Amino acid sequence: MSTFTYKNRLTDISPLEKHDKFTNKYHPNRVVEENRYKQLHQQGKCEHFRPSSNYRYYHIHHQTPMDVLENLIDYAHEVKNYTVDTEDQLQPPPQPLKQALLQIEYVYENNPSILLIIEMMHLPKRNDPTFVKIKLLLKIIFSNNHTIYLWGNIKKELGHFYQFELFDENYINSVEERNIEDEFKRYFNHNNPLSPNIKLQANAIYSPQFAIYKMFNQWLTKRFTLSNFGCRLDPALNTVIIPRQLLNQHQQIIEGEEKLRKFMISYTLNDCLAVTKLIYELPSPTPSITNDLEAISDDEFQFDYKKMWKLRISSESDVYCKKCMGYVSHSRMSEHQNYHEKLGNLVSEFSFCAF
Repeated sequence: MSTFTYKNRLTDISPLEKHDKFTNKYHPNRVVEENRYKQLHQQGKCEHFRPSSNYRYYHIHHQTPMDVLENLIDYAHEVKNYTVDTEDQLQPPPQPLKQALLQIEYVYENNPSILLIIEMMHLPKRNDPTFVKIKLLLKIIFSNNHTIYLWGNIKKELGHFYQFELFDENYINSVEERNIEDEFKRYFNHNNPLSPNIKLQANAIYSPQFAIYKMFNQWLTKRFTLSNFGCRLDPALNTVIIPRQLLNQHQQIIEGEEKLRKFMISYTLNDCLAVTKLIYELPSPTPSITNDLEAISDDEFQFDYKKMWKLRISSESDVYCKKCMGYVSHSRMSEHQNYHEKLGNLVSEFSFCAF
């Protein structure tokens, strides 16, 4: 059961503090690296990571509305480039890792992105219409004329996800893969042959954190690598069960868990957005990232910013969220009208987040 239950724990330790203690115990090298970038930021030598575009994200699970899935399918018919990442759920030893999240970004140059957080541990049953619809969505995304960007090898990244029966090896074999990890290594080694950080061994790899710092002088936090990603990230789901003896601390517990989940969601989204940001900077082995459709001009795709609020989520960084109503101008009719209508359905009441 992945729902987080409060039992036999000191409630004066927040979920975030508990998470950090766990990471420090089981992944101290990650903590050392994270602190190094944190220090660079405190010294004014780098900024927090910023996505290259605005975006909206959707949680995909057994309660996802059918109309949302249908709109995502319509949009997937028009987009040919996607960034993919995954997250695993830690299990008590000696149990192996359990696949928890599949993140997918619809990449369309010069336009806002759509991101999916597919919660693999909370999918519908196989015969449920929602499951069938999610499977159709992934079939379209992993089509043979589509390009998949990711940090690493696609078969290693997605092979363990075949068990969920949403896609199989035939789907993955049909797409065009771009391993941004390999592309960055070639680029960095070629342009920095005397760097003390250079890695020449065939199996030596760079982290996406290192790539973002070197390319953009930005800090991509990896603080939440060991998070409980099977906990049901979507706040619409029942994510916390509180025993009766702790009901008097109900509000404190809920607020602590919500704060941690916001961090975790930001982390999972930024893993995709970071790879997408890199593909625009690295020399492309293929034509630039465009679809058959021409880019939408400024007068065709506009946003009327109605609301803006700021959520402080840590002592180091802020989250700025802009809620806006998206609309498409029909002043110039073209053969791309259907695309604009589909995009309009998705960006209506768009919630843009820049972390």
